[in-house]
Amino acid sequence: MTKIDNSILSGLQQGNHQAFEKVFLFCYKKIRVFLLGYVKTDSDAEELTEEIFVELWQNHENIKPEKSFDSYLRTIAKNKAINFLKRKHLTFEIISNYDISDYSPSPEAEYIALEKSIFIEMIIEKMPVQMGKIYQLRQQGLTNEEIANSLKTTKRSVESQISMALKELRKALKYNILLFL
Repeated sequence: MTKIDNSILSGLQQGNHQAFEKVFLFCYKKIRVFLLGYVKTDSDAEELTEEIFVELWQNHENIKPEKSFDSYLRTIAKNKAINFLKRKHLTFEIISNYDISDYSPSPEAEYIALEKSIFIEMIIEKMPVQMGKIYQLRQQGLTNEEIANSLKTTKRSVESQISMALKELRKALKYNILLFL
């Protein structure tokens, strides 16, 4: 495929998964490289790219086939990168103001951390088997390519499954964050 045409974008707008897959395969690498120019690390660029495509699928009805899709996607990517860098800078500022050597977790903090990890394990267990397996292998430090080889699937499939798993985890944690405060 050399170009994303209006018929593919119309299909995506209507929720056609095959059209989404074509857009994903065509644009993934370009957006990842674009983001890498902002965030400077492969893992951050990959995570942000995955988030963009998850959001693209979730908001597919907002796509305007008659407008420049490339500009639309690059604008989303640029905004995502800027927001990421702002959060990263803010986190660095907060962390640099604390003397970590004086920190020892309280029993309550340790309990909350244990509760969070149990909650995350419960979410993973509720995921489809393949998605949960892929997520766990990623947590063990395997690359997407290594996971794809061990499970006899494609790297793109692994990337897609990881994106969806992360989305599920974020969503569940977002709605249950009050449990941990």
